[in-house]
Amino acid sequence: MDDAEIIRQVLAGQHHRYADLVQRYQEPLIHFLRRILNSDEDILDCAQEAFVAVYRNLNRYSQDQPFRAWLYAIARNKAIDIVRKRQREITVVLDETLEDLRPRPEEIWFEKEQASYLAKILNELPAHYAQALFLRYHQDMSYTEIATVLQVPVSRVKTYLHRGKEKLRQELERRDIHERDGRRYLGSTISG
Repeated sequence: MDDAEIIRQVLAGQHHRYADLVQRYQEPLIHFLRRILNSDEDILDCAQEAFVAVYRNLNRYSQDQPFRAWLYAIARNKAIDIVRKRQREITVVLDETLEDLRPRPEEIWFEKEQASYLAKILNELPAHYAQALFLRYHQDMSYTEIATVLQVPVSRVKTYLHRGKEKLRQELERRDIHERDGRRYLGSTISG
């Protein structure tokens, strides 16, 4: 059953049908939120808040845009609010007890070694490039859906994707050259 039909049924009083939408989008939404938030607790809280907000505002949903994009846009806004709140709460203490805020390996969406290497590089890209690339190539969203999620025009989505792929290519080339040079250096040291 498509999203529009489920929404129609929920709005007609079959509120239990909303669980179908939650089940359909919960896992992909959590993967998307991992691109923005670092803490599993924040990710799960944000996803839950987004689903509640969507449910409360379901009568405002317009079928002019895909439901998934509308949900992701709401979740992204809530995630940005959490990031801003956390930034205000953080007091900078420079010592060894600081937690490493980079994503943990199990949070990387690729399971293979080569894919996790690519994911690490993606994490180092500016957030708008990484989010656009993730939504396009991992969530298989259209330009229009991505524009809705990121709240930018479609032309900017195309720019983000083009520049993001270019930065990714440059970084892969730079790292490949650096690693090959490093191996040659190690090889000459060992044999010498």
